Amino acid sequence: MIRKLYTVLAFAGLFCSVAVAETHTAARPNMIVILADDLGYGDLGCTGSKQIPTPSIDRLAKEGVFCSRAYVTAPMCAPSRMGLLTGRFPKRYGITTNPNSKVDYLPESHYGLPLTEKLIPEYLKPFGYRSAVFGKWHLGHTKGFTPPERGFTHWWGFLGGSRDYFPRKKEIEGLNPSAIESNFTDKTGITYLTDDITGRAVEFLNEAKQDKKPFFMFVSYNAPHWPMQAKPEDIALFKNIQNRERRLYCAMVYAMDKGIGRILDTLKKDGLDGNTMVVFLSDNGGAPEAPSCNAPFRGHKRLHFEGGVRVPFIIKYPADKRLVPGSVCKQPVSTVDLLPALLKANGAEIPKNLDGMDILSLVGNRTGEVPRTMFWCTDYTSAVMDGDLKYLLVPDRAPQCYRVSNDYQEQKDLYFQNPALAVPLAQKLGSYLTETPACRYPDSIQWSSKLLKEYSRAARPEVQPGK
Repeated sequence: MIRKLYTVLAFAGLFCSVAVAETHTAARPNMIVILADDLGYGDLGCTGSKQIPTPSIDRLAKEGVFCSRAYVTAPMCAPSRMGLLTGRFPKRYGITTNPNSKVDYLPESHYGLPLTEKLIPEYLKPFGYRSAVFGKWHLGHTKGFTPPERGFTHWWGFLGGSRDYFPRKKEIEGLNPSAIESNFTDKTGITYLTDDITGRAVEFLNEAKQDKKPFFMFVSYNAPHWPMQAKPEDIALFKNIQNRERRLYCAMVYAMDKGIGRILDTLKKDGLDGNTMVVFLSDNGGAPEAPSCNAPFRGHKRLHFEGGVRVPFIIKYPADKRLVPGSVCKQPVSTVDLLPALLKANGAEIPKNLDGMDILSLVGNRTGEVPRTMFWCTDYTSAVMDGDLKYLLVPDRAPQCYRVSNDYQEQKDLYFQNPALAVPLAQKLGSYLTETPACRYPDSIQWSSKLLKEYSRAARPEVQPGK
């Protein structure tokens, strides 16, 4: 019943009910960001999955607010994480793709998040915060670009974009280093990586209870990103699913959900629940090469259709009574809105160069939708969403324009029907593309060609697989 309720509300376009209350508490607020990797939008109980039970994430939605129009800053891993941690759209600092392939004329340091950018931990340090990241980094692996050098006091994980979930004999190097490393412990061996990331997060919370300092914790799971690897006992729970890869994928999501349950339980047990913002989301849509499900949307990872950039997003913060537990909010929000919320909660001004707004004010707003403009740029493709209109540019075809508020499956292209509608968006996107730097590192021709083919194949919205 709960599953059906969340699915219906998420797409009915209802604003959440809100109550007027004071936002701040006496103590500085904590924040936990729990990030899934390549999670399909429809692969949660609260978003309609018929195959994967996710009681912990569903519980978080019941205790918090589900944002039905939530967006990441890029439909792929590295730029998406950069936008979240900087509060800025990644093309503003020349990032439009993952560091997929090395070119001879660029040093490896060029493939990281530019050092000109300031990250959430660096903003929070003057307020006495401890900041931790556990899991996947993917924002630079050379000297000067690692988590401890970007403001994080606690780091345990791997610097690349993917790795095995079980121990491996030899680790990968280059642009995708897979070795587990840490700046606070010598215990870098793994059992099953999803469980190990959860364990580090639980340990950090137990420490936070003792030292009483405010904290920002980034739980950066690599699940359910490729490779498809799961524990036998979890796989056995999905033996009714015939497709082997889908069976593994479901088991990986299930394991992550169990880990999230441990984190939520520890938060409550340690008495940190009331003053902690907990945010759950995915870094982008499910990947086409994985057996994920992005229903009810069109598109997937790497594409600017809703299936690539619109993600399940839940925020819980008991200290702010404007956020009504169990409600659904259709106000457009973005990952760039997290940093401004933390700054405002600490009484600091929000820098004008940030693209975000205070997410607590947005979600707690009861006066109507706040106009937003969001930009995406991947390789040679780009898009802008202004209000409820989205304009897409893919280089081998005509522009596309959709009113995503009521055509969230992007099936009614308005460009030829009403070209004038697209003119203001084309101007905004043109200005954005020409006033921001080109990509710091190019992608391969093969990758760019593959991307265009993916746009052609993603013609219809995805549907939920049966039980």
